Amino acid sequence: MTGDSSRLRRPDVTTEEAARCLEILESAAAPIVAADLAAELNLAGSRETRRRHVRAIIRRLRRCGAMIVATLNDGYFLTDDWQIWHDYLSGRQIDAKKVLGETHRRKKMLADAAGQGLLFDMHMCGGVATCAMA
Repeated sequence: MTGDSSRLRRPDVTTEEAARCLEILESAAAPIVAADLAAELNLAGSRETRRRHVRAIIRRLRRCGAMIVATLNDGYFLTDDWQIWHDYLSGRQIDAKKVLGETHRRKKMLADAAGQGLLFDMHMCGGVATCAMA
């Protein structure tokens, strides 16, 4: 493994880190952001390395059954409410579908050799491009 590719591998998560993270989330009165979790866990490395490590710990805890919800602004929190957990998982699936759809759309636009997709929103009618009107 080269130096560059080793940076791309997932961090190794210890049982102690996972247990401590779960304790922190259980005792938290409010959601906690990744940077604060990393500080509480005494994780080393760059800011991004610490964030990745926290995400790996959260991933492991979820695989073990912990219902950990992540919000964009507030951070992570542990819930025992099945409805909140279900809504969170449903939202993640919808977000993933949106990202995949947008990626596919962009690939199609880049594949348009003439570049007309950028100008005419990829609409074709009888071999003639038509502009999508608002």
